[in-house]
Amino acid sequence: MNGQMNNYNSYMQKTYSPIDVNTLPYFVNMKALRNYAKEKGVPISSLTDSEKKQFTKINLASSKVSNS
Repeated sequence: MNGQMNNYNSYMQKTYSPIDVNTLPYFVNMKALRNYAKEKGVPISSLTDSEKKQFTKINLASSKVSNS
């Protein structure tokens, strides 16, 4: 192997593997959250936690995956 291939292989070992969506504990409806913030005329970061929580739902599939 040449040096360039060694660099590539070491880089690939350091990268993260893809995350399966079904393993995430929550889903966030980002489109609705963005539209809500836009209607209020504020950035998403300035919304309160309770406002953000309106657009969050529990992923029931994640509990099934983690229990398997």
